[in-house]
Amino acid sequence: MEWMLFDGIQHDGKNMFDQPSASRLTSLCCLAALVLTLLQGCATVSPVAPKLPSAAITKLPAGFFLPPGIFNGLGAQANAGLARKEPLFSAPMVLPIGLPTALDAQVSVYASPSTAAYFASGGLDAKANVRTWEDFLKKYKIPYRVVTSVEQLEKLQPSVLLMPSAVALSEREKLAVIGFRAKGGSLLASWLTGVRNEKGEWRGFDFMHQALDAKVVGTTELEKNDTFLIPHGDTPVSHSLPSGLRVWMERVNEWYPLRLVGQHTAANIMDWGRKVEIEKPSGTVVFDERRQSSGRLSRSVVLGYPERLWTSADPKALEAIAHNALMWLLRQPDAFVSAWPQPYASATVMAVGAAETVEEADLRFAKTYEKSGGRATYYLTGEKAAKSASVLKQIQARGHEVAYYGDRFEAYKGQSHDNQSKRMDSMLLAVKNAGFGLRANAGFYAPLESYDEITEQLLKERAFGHLLAYKGASESRLPFFVASETIVSQDSAMVILPRTQNSPEYLTEEDPENGLANFLGEIELSHQMGALSVITFPNQNLLTKEQMAEILEYLGSRKDRMWLVTAGQAAQWWRERETVRSYLEVDAGTPVLRVLITGKTPLKSAVSVWVNLPSPGSMLRLLAQGSASTLKVTRVDAWRAAVALEGLPPGEYRWNVYFDSPATQPTP
Repeated sequence: MEWMLFDGIQHDGKNMFDQPSASRLTSLCCLAALVLTLLQGCATVSPVAPKLPSAAITKLPAGFFLPPGIFNGLGAQANAGLARKEPLFSAPMVLPIGLPTALDAQVSVYASPSTAAYFASGGLDAKANVRTWEDFLKKYKIPYRVVTSVEQLEKLQPSVLLMPSAVALSEREKLAVIGFRAKGGSLLASWLTGVRNEKGEWRGFDFMHQALDAKVVGTTELEKNDTFLIPHGDTPVSHSLPSGLRVWMERVNEWYPLRLVGQHTAANIMDWGRKVEIEKPSGTVVFDERRQSSGRLSRSVVLGYPERLWTSADPKALEAIAHNALMWLLRQPDAFVSAWPQPYASATVMAVGAAETVEEADLRFAKTYEKSGGRATYYLTGEKAAKSASVLKQIQARGHEVAYYGDRFEAYKGQSHDNQSKRMDSMLLAVKNAGFGLRANAGFYAPLESYDEITEQLLKERAFGHLLAYKGASESRLPFFVASETIVSQDSAMVILPRTQNSPEYLTEEDPENGLANFLGEIELSHQMGALSVITFPNQNLLTKEQMAEILEYLGSRKDRMWLVTAGQAAQWWRERETVRSYLEVDAGTPVLRVLITGKTPLKSAVSVWVNLPSPGSMLRLLAQGSASTLKVTRVDAWRAAVALEGLPPGEYRWNVYFDSPATQPTP
């Protein structure tokens, strides 16, 4: 699988952290055309973050970090910084020409004396936050130094600066950070940064907004259920985690994650169901790169949670985000198989549960959805197969998919093996007798989303191609496989397609005024996360024509980047994608992209490897080794390029990798 949270984060079938980072970074220096000498003999230590004494936490005065009521209108004057009009930086971001200047090899961790004094006033030790990052850097053998004075901060050359929960900063410290970014340095800041001065007095969020590119719009203090960090997939700073993975975060008084708004979001803070409310921003990891007033480019990543929460959350997941973010800030390229075929960033399945007879109205809906660029999957019950055959065959002939919805609209969960087996066989026979020529690996959707392990086993024994599952079936928002001894080849593996957002009917019934907007917000966030969206509703639904038209218009407007696909096609894509692995290595000093393709036939889909670029002005160029083919390379966005693998037969391939600036790019 692309990922696994068990013994380290898995990335394209390998543990992304099982080779020493110093070796990995030294190898990747060539790729970035930067002078990075990161192997400097640091000893490996266990990255167990020190936990702050709970007694000290309980003694914190109310509003120690944030003034009480700051986000409910009571703290408007104290937070006046958000209303500030004049920017600290006047130059807009412009994409660079050529590679940036060489970066200093040092990663610096700033232990702010102002923050140390402020923490001490509350009985806390700010060094605990610094030690969390020191342990992390030592574990992955990334050379660093700790900066403990503003004088040292002012002298830093362009490199990467880590600022662990630097709640209190003096004006001189803030100016030093601004100057560091102006030189072309990049910054990783966690949680509250510079919201108080060296005396502990409240100064608002202006520094975070103007200097760190992160606008603070709230915390999770009032939302007790928003305890899950939900990362986006395939972003430059979170690509080692699957889209939408639930990462539980402890709720500790005063240490609440921030709600952030930035140019680009890499993770959100949400409840278990990932519920979206249009008036409540949920971003908590944001990143950006912009040209400073000096003309130099500077990258920034802001983690909206404090180091205190690392001690109780899944450390592997948080380390994966920290590692990806740090490598991006150091301009180190990486390669990974994208979740969806080129040129799509996400996928959406329209799943119609046909518990009632399929009629002419359903045919009209199918034709309307076609205008949006998609095809739907109709799940048919055995008892309605004969009456639905005439219209449903017309729908099927138009490219829409027909799959199974049980023998009747009744739950499977809890029924005996014999009873479920008889029902399954009755369903298959009824659909066959109705004259449907369904392919051998058609899909299944359990009525009422009620099924159990017996149901799954029976489906696998009968070689069903996919199971449409409820949102609790997976911790991520991507398809996955269920292992089975009866599966003897990758082609026959059953794919689980989890429904990870609420249905439009449910949300509009729950909130008639904002339900549809919240539904579209959920689909939009899923798209931004690079996830699989499954839109479910019955064929005879309660949505108005206007509501359905708004949904289809929304989908149609995003069809260039959102893959509107049938469930069967999504499952087949995931099976084919599973046969591809990518690795970024160095061979005799030359950076190499290595791709391994298993399976039995050439790739039929547009499987692609995405590569993080060292600079938004660089272009990826590949030079084939041996029998490797010349591949098409396209730009995904300013920071990523896509390498198309479509048509490649099984085997191992290698390409030398080059990053050309516009001035050095060869003439076609």
